[in-house]
Amino acid sequence: MQQNAFSEHDYNCPLAKTIGMMKCIVTYYDQCKKILKESQTMDKKISMALIEETFAKTVIDELKNMKFLLPDTPVVQIKEQLDGLAENIENEFRKLLHGG
Repeated sequence: MQQNAFSEHDYNCPLAKTIGMMKCIVTYYDQCKKILKESQTMDKKISMALIEETFAKTVIDELKNMKFLLPDTPVVQIKEQLDGLAENIENEFRKLLHGG
């Protein structure tokens, strides 16, 4: 992660935002590992290319855009938004694995 001191959204990164962003990144990574491993025993194998294609306009864009959360956003709202994103990531991977 890199910060830009001249950016409205990036001149400062509160600890809650840093922790929340890392939680989302780690959740995405863990879910990728999990689904790749679990799908190996299924008829339809899931590849990283399929994950990237499936989530390009949803989960991946949300991960890219989480940095635009303004630093003066209340901590409670930061936690809610980023915890919600982490939960959404898990739900989207669950749907992909179970075909829903």
